[in-house]
Amino acid sequence: MAAMDVPPVRQKVIIVGGGCFGLSTAYALSVKDDYDVWVYDRLPVPAADAASTDINKIMRYDYGSDTLYMKLMFEALPLWHQFNKERAQQGEDPLFHDVGVLLLSSNGEYSEFEKKSLRSIKEAGRGYAIEELLTPESIKARFPQFASGVDHGFNIGYLNKEGGWCNSREAVVHMHKKCLAQGVHFVTGGTAGALASLYCPRSAKVVEGIVTQDGTIHRADRVVLATGSWTAGVVDMKSLVTATGQAVVHFQPKGTLLDQFQSKDCPVWCGDLSRTGFYGFPANSEGKMKIGIHNAGYLWPREHDQVSIPRTQVTHEGDTIPLSGLRHMRQFLGGFLPETSALDIAYSRLCWYCDSIDGDFVIDYHPDHENLVVATGDSGHGMKFIPNIGFHIRDVLEGKSSDYTRRWAWRQLDVSQTQLDGLRAGNAVVRGVIASDQEGMRLVTQDELKAARPQL
Repeated sequence: MAAMDVPPVRQKVIIVGGGCFGLSTAYALSVKDDYDVWVYDRLPVPAADAASTDINKIMRYDYGSDTLYMKLMFEALPLWHQFNKERAQQGEDPLFHDVGVLLLSSNGEYSEFEKKSLRSIKEAGRGYAIEELLTPESIKARFPQFASGVDHGFNIGYLNKEGGWCNSREAVVHMHKKCLAQGVHFVTGGTAGALASLYCPRSAKVVEGIVTQDGTIHRADRVVLATGSWTAGVVDMKSLVTATGQAVVHFQPKGTLLDQFQSKDCPVWCGDLSRTGFYGFPANSEGKMKIGIHNAGYLWPREHDQVSIPRTQVTHEGDTIPLSGLRHMRQFLGGFLPETSALDIAYSRLCWYCDSIDGDFVIDYHPDHENLVVATGDSGHGMKFIPNIGFHIRDVLEGKSSDYTRRWAWRQLDVSQTQLDGLRAGNAVVRGVIASDQEGMRLVTQDELKAARPQL
């Protein structure tokens, strides 16, 4: 009798978090025969309060002189187009809308970020994707919806024709389906899916699984924490990352404004982003026009250890944005897009980033815990990498070295070394505490989101 082949032992990997990093990792592991993959999340996928559960996110490879993320996006783009083909086969709308990203600068001169981005893009051989708009007249002729912004000094810019926006919520749904098709196991919602603690029966330094809030022990060979802005509240990240809330609003324009921002050639726009922090999107098929600000953000520290954690509309129904954010938003748009001054803000929320000290992802084995990988530190620019980031996280899990894994490795940095990425408004890291007595930090009422509030 011939000896029977013994099947190889598959490693069980538990991933905590079913958002962008978690699902991408689950899929990358599932395409190999080596892993039995389980995903746990406190909410069904897509989690209602995850940063990735949104109507849209910017798709760009404009990264100043930081070519590592530019190349990561070069890798992601064809996978997004593949996602669109898969969606078409399923009778679904595309996920990636390559309408371009219009980066406007002020007073007839590019900011340093735009100058460096143009140089990096051209040196990478992608200059064909760039359309420079060097005069106020050229911007108005190409994009008349930004005429007021041009008149207020945003009068030079370029269009990256390979950029655009993705329907991020639906991208999560699509990746979830791909994981299910690959045999990934999901336990989501309620106490059965919610993490209570890491399982360390022999030593606090050796992770052997997780315990969920229903008291069940789930053993695993490896655990990946892909818990986004909740990460610092789950495990000691030694101040390497912090949860910051960023103000986002939706308008529901009508008439000419809707026509202009729902037209097929309306791009994503950045209003001198590295100086102001403001960006916005075309109106989607439901007529929702999202505008946000990318800056240092807000904090919500826990009482017992002062670690900032997300405060979302899942746990705090009816939450809006701080008064300071509303004032800033209305003041900027009053010049850049004055038509919005007559519009009520239809919806607002804080989008919670997991900001790292230096703006780089943090993807590595945790130095205090064997078998535990943290995949976090999105810093507000992770969603566009959902098709491919998981393959690089898999490299970390498997101990493979690359330019990416070396860049994202655990590093010892002090809070005093915190710096904002090249696209954040300003340089000073000043973060207010929401819902506190600090000036402008109270959350506004629904009535204050209506148009023409003179007390603002």
